[in-house]
Amino acid sequence: MRTDLQHDLQRLRELAFHLHEKSVDLLKRFQQSKKEINSNPLSEQIWKVYDWLLVPYSLWPLDFQGMAEHLLKLIKLKKEFDRPLNLLLEIISPPPSRLATAEIEKFEHLMQSGKYDRLTKQPAKFSEVEAALSEDADFDNSWRLIKSHFDHSKLANRSGVIRRRLSQERNFRQGWEFSWATKKQRFLALFDAMCHRWKLYGIQKDRPLLLKVSINPTPYGTMIVIPGHWSLDNKRDLDWAAIKRIHRVHGAMNQGPKLSAARTERIQEAQKVKALWEAAKKQNLRGDKRVEHVLTAMKKDPRTDPSWVKRHLRLAKSSDQNRR
Repeated sequence: MRTDLQHDLQRLRELAFHLHEKSVDLLKRFQQSKKEINSNPLSEQIWKVYDWLLVPYSLWPLDFQGMAEHLLKLIKLKKEFDRPLNLLLEIISPPPSRLATAEIEKFEHLMQSGKYDRLTKQPAKFSEVEAALSEDADFDNSWRLIKSHFDHSKLANRSGVIRRRLSQERNFRQGWEFSWATKKQRFLALFDAMCHRWKLYGIQKDRPLLLKVSINPTPYGTMIVIPGHWSLDNKRDLDWAAIKRIHRVHGAMNQGPKLSAARTERIQEAQKVKALWEAAKKQNLRGDKRVEHVLTAMKKDPRTDPSWVKRHLRLAKSSDQNRR
């Protein structure tokens, strides 16, 4: 549970993608509602949503800003959570630690500024194609004709960038159904076709934005996109050490048949300890009595150091995070 608001606000300022301006009010309102939250039977789960607001945006599996707004509204109105919402709070994984997300935090600032080059070892490949594109008369003519038919300025972001529609993982294409009914739909169809032909991800104030090799951390894993114009040299092109550091946030451990049997056995024991710990909590057991309950159920000597339980709880938590 978080109690130091100033510490958390500073933490928020360090994150990319404007999370501070989007979440600063939420953090303040959470702290103002601390008394009501702590009296809720699911207080630990509610504070877990708060902690997710302080995690790099690339790793969010849900819209935690929207969820936090919903929870705070219910708390203010003193309304009970419905059962599906209770279930959602129980299912959500604990957020990764700040130590685990350190590389992602730094990388997100590079992503925000479009600087993917540090993960590639041969930027000259990109520069060569980009230089040729800047002198491509066919591209210039196509973009000029598109602009002559449409007012595209409203589709640009604060940096003047217009992005094509995304092709998503496993080729799911949400929102790409063809329609010629509105000016916006006609513009997007032309814009997507132009971006595909010249291998772009968008336009910035008439400058074509050529696709780069990109490494994208997501809540489910790490996506690597190799643009169609790039001839890949697996050994020479990519900084695999840096990519591994970014991917490490997902918690995958060294794997192999020799490691699996003993590790599985330890994790199963840790999960039993976790289940017993939670059961003892529901029985309102606290402190030494809670530890004693777990040790007895696990058939351990009553004189066993309480740290044995704590170590197994940490292992169970780590195992849960690895399965995300």
